[in-house]
Amino acid sequence: MANDDTIHAGWDAFISHASEDKETFVRPLANALVSLGVSVWYDEFTLNIGDSISESIDQGLKKSRYGIVILSRNFMNKSWPKRELKGLVALEISGRGRILPVWHEVEYLEVEQFSPPLADSFAVRTSDAEAVDIALKILKVIRPDLYAAHPRSQLVNLANGQAIAEMQDELARLRRDISEFQCPYCGSYLVSSIQAPIDDQGKHWDTVREFECGFSDFGGEKRQLCPSDPDFPMFDDYELLFTMEMGNPTQWLCYARGKTEGSRAVRLPDTFGTTKEEASEAMRSAYRRKARKIDSL
Repeated sequence: MANDDTIHAGWDAFISHASEDKETFVRPLANALVSLGVSVWYDEFTLNIGDSISESIDQGLKKSRYGIVILSRNFMNKSWPKRELKGLVALEISGRGRILPVWHEVEYLEVEQFSPPLADSFAVRTSDAEAVDIALKILKVIRPDLYAAHPRSQLVNLANGQAIAEMQDELARLRRDISEFQCPYCGSYLVSSIQAPIDDQGKHWDTVREFECGFSDFGGEKRQLCPSDPDFPMFDDYELLFTMEMGNPTQWLCYARGKTEGSRAVRLPDTFGTTKEEASEAMRSAYRRKARKIDSL
């Protein structure tokens, strides 16, 4: 811990608290500080399975510039938080740290009886402010650079998560805006959009859209299916028919006739081969290209 603003490896602040106070205050405070850009040593963020708790806490105490102490009745009645407090006090006395006390559901006389020096330090009370407001007060002390960089309204939005929610809403809006220019089945992009008459007299017009995947619609009706459309046919939905060129047993033509509505909507090109099997395999390849299943069938 250090009183100057020297940037070094470690954390901006160490949060010393009793586990019983996590749900009511400590966790919201830690989340708000992290959202504001503060690096925090907090057990739920920092400890990993298998870590030595005592060693990790000692490192956190030594490498944090400030110690945020959540004073509560739970804190005062437990041995582990008292150990952390002794470490923070020792560092403060040596000039390598500074304690920021937060009183949580305690009165002055209780704090004075527990630690007269802490009772004499200016503190913020959870009875007077929400976790977000207290996080902003702490930010002003430990990271004045971040505090000065944003108007208070922006900091409040960051601390309570509203900024993230607003970004998520904006992303959702952008997705809705671009969805008109994407295939509704696979998300590929629109390649052409032209107006065309929907009746012989040309009195009514609508839009013909074509997408990279091959999907096309006209006035909301499908003209060509997307390979990701559940209605896109399987290869077995086609009946393969063969003809041999008259007098030439090495020239075979294969054409596919759709057996279902979906296969009739997706026409496969005629294919050729020197044998019936070769023409059939060429048709399979044509289907793969159409279905964008080049590597598998």
